[in-house]
Amino acid sequence: MSYAKIILLLLIPMALVMGYALSSLEIGSGDVVLEKADLSGVKRMFPMLFVESDNEPSSSVIIRSDSVATSPIDSSSLITYIDSISPIVPGTPVSPTLNFPDTAIPPEEEPIKEIKVHKPDLTKFRIMIFGDSMLEWLAKRLCDYTLENGYDLSSIIWYSSSTKLWATTDTLQYFLNRIKPDYVILCLGSNELFVRDLAKREKYIATIVERIGDRPFLWIGPPNWKKDTGINDLIRKGVGEGRFFDSRDLELDRAEDNMHPSRSAAALWMDTIANWLNSSAARNPLKMDRPTQTRRRVYHQYMLRPPR
Repeated sequence: MSYAKIILLLLIPMALVMGYALSSLEIGSGDVVLEKADLSGVKRMFPMLFVESDNEPSSSVIIRSDSVATSPIDSSSLITYIDSISPIVPGTPVSPTLNFPDTAIPPEEEPIKEIKVHKPDLTKFRIMIFGDSMLEWLAKRLCDYTLENGYDLSSIIWYSSSTKLWATTDTLQYFLNRIKPDYVILCLGSNELFVRDLAKREKYIATIVERIGDRPFLWIGPPNWKKDTGINDLIRKGVGEGRFFDSRDLELDRAEDNMHPSRSAAALWMDTIANWLNSSAARNPLKMDRPTQTRRRVYHQYMLRPPR
């Protein structure tokens, strides 16, 4: 058998696995569903291959912002949802602190049509969750809970983000203004497990809490894979008791990178958080009845590229 045939035989099953993982279809019988492959590592390595957010139904349209400057997301964003896009000459300030990237393609080179996407459902209780890549599977399981309990969910994933990025840009304020959440959940700190500038991080944490304002919120601590240098204790101190869920001692199966929880582990992680939110341990308890049936996941997801 020639090498070409051998390679072809190897590529066909790989293509079938990836195709199923990326499709919105599910194969199964009754309550048993064939689990899809975890492509989160591939997504992080080759983001250009994944234009769709998660290939699950969504009420929004995805925009590749590496082809046009968008507003007023930080200039490092890759994918974002916005109500509409109007061509703007690169270099034009979008806020007092942010500017379009110099590498943005001018409108005459990349014509952009106006695109209408979702607006918050003001008739429902709105939950906004934001943070780093730990949200990939966590937000999906949270969606099961929000559908069960009648909430409207918006998820903002900023890959490789940190408290510094969320505190020193107007990205958080933009989404707070846009989504108008009734309850805020954030999961940040995984990219800061080994930082030494804790005094600066304390200020970033305080800024984030200040921007959330008087909205009820919960900060989900990072699911440590190694002992941190103090970021968990710093967050707990900054947000106060009853608003911090400590994840560092949870025993979670990990994905291939040995850092991110696997798909099933992230679901169990979210189940644990939901139980905690239902208890008196939470300063702002939230009704989170356990999902009783499998539903088609529909929620608003925003994805931002890792900072340069």
